[in-house]
Amino acid sequence: MKHLLATLFFFFSGHCFAQISKPYFQQEVNYHIIAALDDVKQTLKGDIEFEYINNSPDALPEIWVHLWGNAFKNHRTAFCKQKLRDGDGAFYFADEQDLGAYKNLDFSADGQKIVWKYDPKNPDIAVLSLSKPLAPGSRVRIATSFLLKIPASFSRLGHVETSYQMTQWYPKPAVYDHKGWHAMPYLDIGEFYSEFGSFDVTLTLPENYVVGATGVLQTPSEIEFLQKKEAETREWVRKSEGLAPSQILRGSDTFPASSLKMKTIRYTAEQVHDFAWFADKRFLVLKDTARLASGKTVDCWAMFPPSKGLVLKNAQSRLWQKGAFYVRRSVEFYSKNVGEYPWPQATAVHSALSAGGGMEYPMITVIGDASSAQELDDIITHEVGHNWFYGILASNEREHPFMDEGINSYYEQRYMREYYNNYQPFKLPKFLLDEKKQGTLLENGYLLLARDHKDTPPDTHSSEFTPIAYGLQVYMKTAMCLHWLEQAVGTEKFDAAMQEYYRKWQFRHPYPEDFRMVLNEKGLEAAWFFDAMQTQKQVDYALKGATLDVGQVTLDIKNKGSLDTPFSVTAFQNGKPVETRWFSIADWEPQHSVVFPIDSADAFEIDYLRKTLDINRKNNFRRTSGLFPGLRPLEYRPIAIFQNARRNTIAAIPWVGWNNYDKTMVGLFLYDPPFPSRKFQYYLFPGYATGSKKFVGLADVRYHFYPGGLFPKVTVGASAKTFDFDYNAGDDYYSKYWRIVPQIRAELRSSSISFRHALNFRTLFIGREDDERNIEGLYLGKAWIRNTIYELRYEGEQQTLPNPYRFQFALET
Repeated sequence: MKHLLATLFFFFSGHCFAQISKPYFQQEVNYHIIAALDDVKQTLKGDIEFEYINNSPDALPEIWVHLWGNAFKNHRTAFCKQKLRDGDGAFYFADEQDLGAYKNLDFSADGQKIVWKYDPKNPDIAVLSLSKPLAPGSRVRIATSFLLKIPASFSRLGHVETSYQMTQWYPKPAVYDHKGWHAMPYLDIGEFYSEFGSFDVTLTLPENYVVGATGVLQTPSEIEFLQKKEAETREWVRKSEGLAPSQILRGSDTFPASSLKMKTIRYTAEQVHDFAWFADKRFLVLKDTARLASGKTVDCWAMFPPSKGLVLKNAQSRLWQKGAFYVRRSVEFYSKNVGEYPWPQATAVHSALSAGGGMEYPMITVIGDASSAQELDDIITHEVGHNWFYGILASNEREHPFMDEGINSYYEQRYMREYYNNYQPFKLPKFLLDEKKQGTLLENGYLLLARDHKDTPPDTHSSEFTPIAYGLQVYMKTAMCLHWLEQAVGTEKFDAAMQEYYRKWQFRHPYPEDFRMVLNEKGLEAAWFFDAMQTQKQVDYALKGATLDVGQVTLDIKNKGSLDTPFSVTAFQNGKPVETRWFSIADWEPQHSVVFPIDSADAFEIDYLRKTLDINRKNNFRRTSGLFPGLRPLEYRPIAIFQNARRNTIAAIPWVGWNNYDKTMVGLFLYDPPFPSRKFQYYLFPGYATGSKKFVGLADVRYHFYPGGLFPKVTVGASAKTFDFDYNAGDDYYSKYWRIVPQIRAELRSSSISFRHALNFRTLFIGREDDERNIEGLYLGKAWIRNTIYELRYEGEQQTLPNPYRFQFALET
């Protein structure tokens, strides 16, 4: 799923029963589902039968089943708790009619009623007790009827009026693998793990609905219906070409009435682990054809509603004119670089989605609104790419999200770099961020967390991420580290390893150790990559010296961090890069130096191309001569939000203020660029008051430590300020005050990512001028009155809805 900057309140309460390690095996589940949509009552009535084949060496007395439609049943579900923790109360405060759940569940096994019950903590998990254990190599047919009340669109499964997003909509057995059962509640952030098998799905609904689904459509009349829709849409696209945006499609996206005549359509799918479908009477339809290297062709579909009113430049239906082409190009790209797409069709639909920018299912993906054609291409590519990293390589992404979102994000970014010049994900305006000097927003996002020691390793259970960390760590850090690995070993070698991983593990359930084994077998020396995924270890290479010799330079390099990785060094001549070389850990380790064969260079820089995640680039540069060879040039920037690792920045901007006594104040704001944070940070506001004719101002200086354990972060600092607080017109004098506050603040370890607390001790030194007068009241002059206050404060904050709170307890003397 794309762009997820929210995550989980609910710590994993599914069932993963640890067992003694076993040889690899994989269960199989084959489904037969018949369902009918009632778009007046917003229900789906159906019958499901699935054949569960036990390929494990264990006799199974029970089968755990996901009932994810029940996640929308009440306020006690893991989904609701997670949304509240993330500050989203839409579901919690929703009307009862907009909730959803199953009714009429009645499970049987091989035709005989069985005992089953809900998991006490999760109404969207059930356990089915078999009359006798399912022996290894045996199979059982589980059946039930169901009536699903379809919820409004709060996440993935849902509807907006009569537009339907039917995902996670049927009872589904949990995965049982060599690590045990993996039953998990539905969550908005934190995705899924399912068994491979086949699907035979029959749907009945009013005949004017357009449906996009997993699988291959088997109904001739519906195939003809889609062909007609596609021809109508093509004609609209043809007429739109060359017209001004305001002239195109003067239509409406209001929902037409449903036909009184019903239709029944059937889909089949092989070697898939999920089935999703989307239905909307408004859908326009486009089709393209992907042609793979083997000669195989893949039908590529785009389905999207018309935009409301006049279609402006970036209206969705205008952007989606190339939707099928984006699907085609994505299928061809991933097939070329990872492995051939195995299924006959791929579809993207533009529909409601309240869980990120897009969501993937085998052969079909749902996309939310996009702001531009490039962004639409980006999101479609990411979601189509999940057919490989989720659909075919079906890892347990709830427990190991980097294997799905992270690896796929790497290929998404590679695709975008190939087809769009100067592509940078989440690029900022140049006046805020010049990536040639200050790095990308992604790098600064990583540093934002890493420098504060809050960077959750990407190979962490989904429930342990803060909202911002899930996006920056799982998606972006993984992608950046894979690009780093690719650059270090070479694209050809990297691609060979990834293609072998795909070949070996397609239609299976790989774990991180399986991925690691393939990379090792292909000689990628990727141990550092998995350290980066599984720990908070950081890289901080420092260029300490450069010794010239005939035809080569020996570079003295120290890693001040804890993670040893490949790195590159670039040689410069007269300020211009002339050559870049990559060095492996083995190249560097023996002497903590590397040899750069070059005849002439006057400076060197580690990772000039910014392919690594160096925590501190200030020490990466060195000249070969001069009084201060490691000193960076100075630069002045009036607006400096992000630090420039290639310059020592002097950030200053004029300021103007006013108060009743000092009147107009003017001065200079001197500051340290705030992002990403550094151990030492400051701001200074020296100024001059035109009324009192005195110097005034503010100052704050802080230094951060990271002891870990009970005190993850400790900050020592001091603040100061001085202004005038009174003016006596009769005797014509101003009274001044000053305050100096040294303090130490210790953040305390918390067992919950939604609760933060800290201890703060500070001393307030306060001085103010008071007038001195004789017994007759005659003004004699001023004297300073000084006070000292000691304060110990404990403070905390819980942000979870519906009752967030904040508190402070303080002792003062």
